[in-house]
Amino acid sequence: MKINRRQYLKQLAGCAALPFIGSVPTGFLSAGAKADQSAEPGAYHYLGRTSGYRDWAIVPPGLSIKSIETFRREPFALVRITASDGRQGWGQIAPYYARLSVDMLHGLVARTVMGLDISEIDLINDDVINASMKFPWSFVCRALAGVDTALWDLYGQITEKPVSELLGGLVRPLPAYGSSMRRDITPQDEAARMTRLRDELGVKAFKIRLGTPTGQNKDAAPGRSEAIIPAVRKAVGPDIKLFADANSCYTPDVAIPLGRRLEDWGFSAFEEPCPYWELEWTQEVQRALKIDIQGGEQCNDMAQWRRMMNMRAVDIVQPDICYVGGLTRAWRVAKMAEEIGLGIKPHAANVSLVTVFTMHMVAALPKGGEVEFSIEDDSPITQLARAMFDPVLKIEGGMAVMPEGPGWGVRIDTKWLESAEHKTSSV
Repeated sequence: MKINRRQYLKQLAGCAALPFIGSVPTGFLSAGAKADQSAEPGAYHYLGRTSGYRDWAIVPPGLSIKSIETFRREPFALVRITASDGRQGWGQIAPYYARLSVDMLHGLVARTVMGLDISEIDLINDDVINASMKFPWSFVCRALAGVDTALWDLYGQITEKPVSELLGGLVRPLPAYGSSMRRDITPQDEAARMTRLRDELGVKAFKIRLGTPTGQNKDAAPGRSEAIIPAVRKAVGPDIKLFADANSCYTPDVAIPLGRRLEDWGFSAFEEPCPYWELEWTQEVQRALKIDIQGGEQCNDMAQWRRMMNMRAVDIVQPDICYVGGLTRAWRVAKMAEEIGLGIKPHAANVSLVTVFTMHMVAALPKGGEVEFSIEDDSPITQLARAMFDPVLKIEGGMAVMPEGPGWGVRIDTKWLESAEHKTSSV
């Protein structure tokens, strides 16, 4: 299948961009919605708008952002937006170092978006990025994610529809892959754990960890990466899809032989084999291997996304909704990938609201792949995430169960909020 896609991409390379199907399904644009002016001189797509992109217009104009609140308990921070009519929506800042993201939200993001019309979600996203010209990306995007996802939930409350339906999809069970976060586990124990989850939950796909994060070719234990590949395959059998994540560990000369080992043992994808900022290294690995190369979870600069895709550094893009700046920007990344025929599999490494956001996005993408679902049930971050909201996220019969109801379909736990640090920005 990969050879066919690459042949297709080669044929595309010398051609003009394909026509783009608008990002908003029929019936979801108001009469006054703005279409992208790509035919006009000076059209500028640096913020990820593909050819023919149409700004979202889910609710009619007229309501403004009255207040933005944050509730922080490390490593998480929830965001609540209140509109001028009193209705509210919930979102989440990207996990880890949440205090820094909260400071960025109240110090810059809130000042930029306060009082803006809630219907203008594309404009709100773009204004925040433009306002942060001197210190772009990372914590700006992490904070913006809280605002953007809260606005999408607010849209759901106003329209009484799930976010997935607003995107053109449906609430439904979704194929999930069990994502291991551990490198302190032996190959044998990891294989046994995945075999148990296969049998207990019906999980039909898993991801293992290789090397060490930005590890400069260092392994978590001598020989662990080479050993875990056959150990897990032998244990789970030939019918289970397997992926491997190196978290920016390897130089190409080490990644390529390891990738061939993955191919020999029937793995489907090799994630972030090289330092993610070294696009040429990742491109070298992609060209040398048949296995799909995937990446992009760390990327939040739309120009960098465009470079990554145009040079075919990866076969599958993995925007993380909370890292990239929210659902709106993640959707733009997905449409950029669709336009040139790349695969899409959003990143979601824990069972906080980011997995909820991801399920709604995947449910609306034509080829969204499996939902990433952490299998670290005993970890402190999982326990804190599960205390944040109801219903508890779960896998049944190998499928991730989506929360039902308007917006994200979740109920925020009041006890969690009472124990969190609370800050407010208001008009």
